[in-house]
Amino acid sequence: MGRKIRGIFYIAAILLAAGCGKEEETENVFSDGILIEVEAPQTNGWSTEEITGTRSGREKAIEVKGKDGLDMEISTLHDNGSTGTTEGEATTRWANMDDNIVFRVVAYKSATAAGISTSNYAGYGDYKLSGSTVQTVKSLVVPAGTYTFIFYSYGNSNAIAAFTNGSVSVSATNGQNFMTYVKPGVVINNIGSRYTLSGIVFKHHCARYRVQAIAQSGRMGKITACAGTLTLPKHNATYTFTNGTFTTQATTGSINLTWDNPNAMSVYSGYIYLLPQTSANATVKLNLTIGGKAFTNKSVTLSGLTLTANNTYYTNVSFTTTEGYIIGGALWANGNLYKSSNQYLFYSSTEKYEARAESGAFFICNNPNPYPDLTTPTTTWNDANDPCRKLTNATDKWRLPTLAEINLLISSGYMLDATLNGVTGYLFGNTLFLPYSGYVPETSYVENELRGLLWSTPGTGIVYASTNYINGASIGYVLWSTFPLNCYAVRCVRNI
Repeated sequence: MGRKIRGIFYIAAILLAAGCGKEEETENVFSDGILIEVEAPQTNGWSTEEITGTRSGREKAIEVKGKDGLDMEISTLHDNGSTGTTEGEATTRWANMDDNIVFRVVAYKSATAAGISTSNYAGYGDYKLSGSTVQTVKSLVVPAGTYTFIFYSYGNSNAIAAFTNGSVSVSATNGQNFMTYVKPGVVINNIGSRYTLSGIVFKHHCARYRVQAIAQSGRMGKITACAGTLTLPKHNATYTFTNGTFTTQATTGSINLTWDNPNAMSVYSGYIYLLPQTSANATVKLNLTIGGKAFTNKSVTLSGLTLTANNTYYTNVSFTTTEGYIIGGALWANGNLYKSSNQYLFYSSTEKYEARAESGAFFICNNPNPYPDLTTPTTTWNDANDPCRKLTNATDKWRLPTLAEINLLISSGYMLDATLNGVTGYLFGNTLFLPYSGYVPETSYVENELRGLLWSTPGTGIVYASTNYINGASIGYVLWSTFPLNCYAVRCVRNI
């Protein structure tokens, strides 16, 4: 009898456990409503139709003369998607959304968007695209009825700020790839089940934009760092659910431009997203490193700029110089320095020199005057004796390179016994040619196309100015005190 009671108790326990499991299985958050799910959405792509009135590259580029010797030429172009397209193709295309994008669905118990109001707000849900599926971040459950669903996304993976029934609009700013979709008249009546919203194609409300920085070939080394900002007169906007309007406000704001590990003569920034605006005065400001030399606050204002939603634009910023070569962390003058008729001048080209002691192009250390002024120099360096600082109307604009700059130039890479217009010398960083211009050892000129020596100023801990020594096999330096009356060539660098 006891065994039978124990058996009955065991069966009852199994049934009780099974019953509990079944109850948990049927219990869910949408038992009194309908759970809203979403198929993977798409976007309407980016327009390939050129917009009349925008800059197209056919207009004259803006030119800005740089006080630091680095000039800019700027043009903003409309990307008409001509690569891989043919005339007559559709100007927009459905496209898959980027992975990991968060978007929101707001429900209103209304057959059309015009009927949206705070009183018929029914809730919202948040979703994230994951591959070809959609993950639910915050569930949306609605009772039976006819709905208009408002979809919106900022085009990134960030959580979207909470939404309440106190508003029928949301805000956006430059930098956000703001997108929307409206799905009206959806009838839902299957209580306790799931309803999947499909056919979602987001509309771009902003323009896509990037900047291409271009270094001058033959005059500069590669661009190895770049960052900047774009400032626009309209920075904020509001999207209204009831009529689908996207209204921008005249509130100036800036957005960052970034480059991912640039290391080329021409480098594009990543895309940023900008609110639509017309006849805008936009300011591009860049900080970049070209040929190892850093330049800051390179700024230009683009006037009359038009940015149309769902279109792509890019600004070309071409950096040029007429003053020399940017390599090894410095801007090197176009030619060697010489003095003639009491004027300090540059040779007209980088390979040019005169093979004679009296050329006015060979100097001793710490003396602004060329051979044959052989006054024994003092052991303390004096900037006033820098011949580069004597250039006409160029006080402090040019100076002798430092020993550190000479070493950076060497570090940029060099070619031995390169030739340019029949002259032999060094080619540094595939950019700057320095001739084997010889030297004057106190009394007579020596030039056998196997050596070139250039003065530099003292580095930290070095008392005497030194010379860069080139002999066709190596580069090094010697202190002036080793040969105090030797005269060497001078190649100036930009001081600012």
